[in-house]
Amino acid sequence: MTREIVLPTRSLEDFRSEQMMSREEWARHLGMTEQTYRRLLAAPQTVRPVTKRRAREILGVSPYDVREFYPTPSPARVAAAIAAYRQGNAEGWIATDPTTGEPTGERFDGDGRLMEG
Repeated sequence: MTREIVLPTRSLEDFRSEQMMSREEWARHLGMTEQTYRRLLAAPQTVRPVTKRRAREILGVSPYDVREFYPTPSPARVAAAIAAYRQGNAEGWIATDPTTGEPTGERFDGDGRLMEG
């Protein structure tokens, strides 16, 4: 089964929207053609790394902050993450205090319900 991986990042379109620029203006700002920008949105892996690095430097962001720059995880890393999620759902997720990060002693199932025991 193939699943889409949802990344906890923002899209270049979010950054563009904040600057109230057209795609043409935004592409020029990032040092690329509008065609390359559209390709970057649709299929980031088809855009040369040097082009992505230059745009990232202009924005001053980490590749982990922008969806189109996020490195593609290896199959082994994806498999490990899926295994960890399955384990958490089976054994329960440990709740932590949002301020200290310390465990509270509570466990929740994969649907967010408190588990007994």
